Amino acid sequence: MKQILVILIGALVIVGCGKKDAATEPEAKTNPKQTEPKTAGTNTGVEKPSPAMAFTNSLGMVFKPVPGTKVQFCIWETRVKDYAAYAAANAGVDESWKKPKFSIFGDDYKQEKTHPVVHVNWNDANAFCAWLTKKELAEGKIKAGQKYRLPTDAEWSVAVGLGKEKGNTPEEKSEGIKGVYPWGKEWPPPVGAGNYDKSHKSSGWNEVDNYEYTSPVGSFAANKLGLHDMGGNVWEWCEDKWNPIVSYRVLRGGSWGNYGKDEGLLSSYRLNCSPDRRSGRGSGFRCVLVGGSGG
Repeated sequence: MKQILVILIGALVIVGCGKKDAATEPEAKTNPKQTEPKTAGTNTGVEKPSPAMAFTNSLGMVFKPVPGTKVQFCIWETRVKDYAAYAAANAGVDESWKKPKFSIFGDDYKQEKTHPVVHVNWNDANAFCAWLTKKELAEGKIKAGQKYRLPTDAEWSVAVGLGKEKGNTPEEKSEGIKGVYPWGKEWPPPVGAGNYDKSHKSSGWNEVDNYEYTSPVGSFAANKLGLHDMGGNVWEWCEDKWNPIVSYRVLRGGSWGNYGKDEGLLSSYRLNCSPDRRSGRGSGFRCVLVGGSGG
């Protein structure tokens, strides 16, 4: 019965998203009791930023410069505890992030404070960035001319390690570079590559991760730029429109509900969704800091 339900859910058209939505509902997996993000090449501990190369803000979000861009990227996706601080300071914030569902038929799934926040739309993510900018300017944590925002599609491509892409819009660039994934060129993804779905055993995957839904940020090794979860865990909103004539916005990186070799997992793959769409299956975001080093 469960197998039939999964197939039916996977066949549904996701309202508010373009056709390039490859998320599927995962079967149950064991969720390890791991709560702290880890440094690349280690198994335990929180990443300790170098003072000269990283900036830690008032919420404990760590930012690192990304060569080839003019911004610093947060090394992980915005966490539940970060968004909780924003919600506590602002009346009227939509509360669906508190009880995410993996589908319209699914039960709530539990998230800890270090998991990436989900069920936030593009408008929510921008509101968080605006609040954080105002807060830290007032506190003197960042300086005039600095601000937080979502990464552009082009910045995200640099951060994930893609080379030069052909096309003028995210729509034209999507899936343009084949065979390149956030972990490299190996297929299927190696153990520890990220938090992805493996419910279709016919794909020939090994057990890459042991998380049922989202995982604590930083649970997997960082890429060469020091950024975690550039693939898997949650989809990440970007600033850009899918193309100039639609309102839909771009998401990158795939989520815990993706497994497709091309759709979802390719570094060049883009998802496009309405800016007011919230999804418990993996719509989250990552912030960048504009304007040089932090305070």
